Amino acid sequence: MKLHVLVPSIPKNPDSPTSARINLLEEAAGVRGIDLHIIDAKQCKMVLNGKISVLIKNEELKGIDLLLSLPSYSTTDSLVRATLLQQFELCGVRVVNSFASTMIAKNKITSLQLLAKNKVPIPKTYAIHSSGHMNDMLKDIGRFPVIVKSVVGSLGIGVAIIESKRGLRSIADMMIESNNSHPLLLQEYIKESSGKDIRVFVVGGKIVAAMDRIAVTRGEFRSNFSLGGKVKIAELTDEEKKMAIKATRVCGLDYAGVDLIRSKEGTKVLEINSNPGFKGITEATGADVAGKIIDYMVALAKKKKKK
Repeated sequence: MKLHVLVPSIPKNPDSPTSARINLLEEAAGVRGIDLHIIDAKQCKMVLNGKISVLIKNEELKGIDLLLSLPSYSTTDSLVRATLLQQFELCGVRVVNSFASTMIAKNKITSLQLLAKNKVPIPKTYAIHSSGHMNDMLKDIGRFPVIVKSVVGSLGIGVAIIESKRGLRSIADMMIESNNSHPLLLQEYIKESSGKDIRVFVVGGKIVAAMDRIAVTRGEFRSNFSLGGKVKIAELTDEEKKMAIKATRVCGLDYAGVDLIRSKEGTKVLEINSNPGFKGITEATGADVAGKIIDYMVALAKKKKKK
């Protein structure tokens, strides 16, 4: 069997997160006797005149019914870049994760809207377009410090902790202006979990691994593995398992990294990632995360053949 994987570009750096994902997927596929074919998005052309199609290296799309997407982009042009996923879907290809679900996860406001609407617990959060009405928002959040996040971003980038109202007003005005008036997320700071959270990896509606992430740098509140955070196997409660699975389902994702944080009021979902890294959680838990994704893709392919 042959499985196809789409990446924004073939990475030149062997130590990049995308390289790590590809290597783990290729290793898992090889063990299972599966040929993994990597498609470089930069070698694809979208044909829009008349018949919708995709050209790969100037050749017509053939023999691809199922496509695993590794959308390693976090910039504000992600919607434009991800239209290639939609083009594949319009050509009848089942994309994992889909264009729609990828866009939901890439926009923190959209994903938090869906989580809140479906009663998945999240920290108190406001999306703000200016520093106006800040007193009312801070009154609800309750205390400083607070967390400010850009709408797009991953690996802990675009996240700041603010200690005072004066600092918050300054950073909000500066970031909104530099972001072409994109809103910012203003979120409560969970003091009791400072520097700690849980990454849960969900594939096909099942939890395949979970790890505690702990910031080790003094004063660092972000626990991301990419920022040097310490990782170890996490023990989840039944409620936390249900929460992670529900968050993934609500956002329409086939696979996801769900970040949980434990507070005095109970566990909450911080955010959901449509392209989570494999390396940290594989090393922390020993779980064959990449293999679970390959198995899920194979199961989807078999289902598709039966139809």
